Amino acid sequence: MATKQSLLITTSANRADVSDFPTLTGFAVDETTPDGTSTRYLIKAGDATTWQKYDTSSKAWKDIATQELTPASVMSEGMSKTELEAVPQAAMTGFVGKEVDVAAAMETTNDNTPVINAVTVKGESGATVTQTATDLPMIDLTGDDRKATEILNIEVEKTEKDGGTATVLAALRDSNNEWGEYKEYTNYITSPATKGTGIKFRVVQAVQTPGVGTSTVSSISVKHRMDSVATFSEGTGVCVTKTYNFVNNISRAHLMVKHPLVDDTEITAQISLRQAPTKVTGEVLGTGNGSSQTVTLANKEGLASHNFTLYFDGEQQKASSYSFSPTDGQVTFTADEGVAVTADYIYGWSAEEWVEMTHDTVYPDKADNELVDDQFDYIAGDNDPKGSVGTVRVSLIQKTGKEKDVALGTGTGANQAFKLAHHAKFETIALKPASAKLVRFRENTDVLTVKANPGDDISVSYSWAARPNYLESIACIFNE
Repeated sequence: MATKQSLLITTSANRADVSDFPTLTGFAVDETTPDGTSTRYLIKAGDATTWQKYDTSSKAWKDIATQELTPASVMSEGMSKTELEAVPQAAMTGFVGKEVDVAAAMETTNDNTPVINAVTVKGESGATVTQTATDLPMIDLTGDDRKATEILNIEVEKTEKDGGTATVLAALRDSNNEWGEYKEYTNYITSPATKGTGIKFRVVQAVQTPGVGTSTVSSISVKHRMDSVATFSEGTGVCVTKTYNFVNNISRAHLMVKHPLVDDTEITAQISLRQAPTKVTGEVLGTGNGSSQTVTLANKEGLASHNFTLYFDGEQQKASSYSFSPTDGQVTFTADEGVAVTADYIYGWSAEEWVEMTHDTVYPDKADNELVDDQFDYIAGDNDPKGSVGTVRVSLIQKTGKEKDVALGTGTGANQAFKLAHHAKFETIALKPASAKLVRFRENTDVLTVKANPGDDISVSYSWAARPNYLESIACIFNE
């Protein structure tokens, strides 16, 4: 495979502003470089015109030869993560009170991709503060067509100790490239999904007492979709059958739900049984007298708010020309002198009351070894619902969770494959120790390939969600 290179350069929107820090202590780089990949870095002070690297022999910053940066030139002349983080505090004085630009080159010789999460300029403010706000670089949400896309989820990983707090705010860029105000990030996790062309975050950290309390935001991840295809990504899917009307009261039911067997999913079933309502047709309410009249229906128990119809001499009236109260059965209307007023309505109606069905067992499907039959039962006790009107509801639940520092094995210096217990979200996978490299992750098999130093204990943390499930068929037998 041919070598691929790319170049990232900070701009005025995301360069590091350290003008408020009287003391700078060094650089920190958060990156992931799988096998076959590498990165290099160059630095420039905000008021400088040249890119530089730190020269350890002369213990000074020196201009590089190629100032018209290209991916190849930065890979050739730049500093590695180790070299940049080794810059001593004494060499940071030239950046005090300024902004700092970073150029980062990435190179890969295979299918793996390096990831640069952050380059941080470390410093000390020299002031006592109880609150600070940090603006993070904008995340572009547009696809190839440059249109707004849907935000499916935003996940924030943070820790707060001893009274320290971390609040994450977000601002959204709309399809007109205009930015909205910063709001708490959960405001953008909506249904239907919020759309935008870009999003940026502000982290507000605070303590109640100076020197007491800490807070850390370790990651912010945004899941968004660049197409218009609706998917069942996470959560619970619900299937409700049509309402069945039986001649006799039902007190027993046996339900069979056919579906694929998917790890970390759950199937539940509920049943609703109630008495059939009564439909009244052509009840005489009175005779019009040209003035407003209010009459009460003959049947007031369990009046349905739907399917009420009023007639003058057999002609249906618009709902806006009268009022009907299902609470007390009162109807108010104005009809001409001598006009016969009649009504159709439903009473004895009750809302669905869902009762859990008991899970019986799971049987393999004889016709398709990819499917199983979950079976459920309902047997009404003396005080349980019974009735001639029945409905069944089935819920497909995708379980979710987080795994923290799960032991995988011991490093050998070569690539090793590990099967994860759950279906991990790739963007949340984090390995320990820091020297362990993520080589690849096969989402279809949940197999993680890792390279770690010999003897290192390897562990992984990640968030997970079950794969989507679906219903192949539902069959229910009702009995008296």
